[in-house]
Amino acid sequence: MKGLKFMNKKAAAFGCYGWSGESVKMITEKLKDGGFQLLNDGIREKWNPNIEAVENCIRFGKDVAANLK
Repeated sequence: MKGLKFMNKKAAAFGCYGWSGESVKMITEKLKDGGFQLLNDGIREKWNPNIEAVENCIRFGKDVAANLK
């Protein structure tokens, strides 16, 4: 992504994890290096989400959608 020089593009990373959950952080850094405007720090939730995690994901999606308008 770095060499493609994205301009005026917005992005946010998301994912689930079972062990360390470092992928969202790594993807966020790659998006930043690629020139994307980051909407937030991303979201990561455990592989089997509880009600709170599901609510966090819904809020995350609404936040991303609101920032794309």
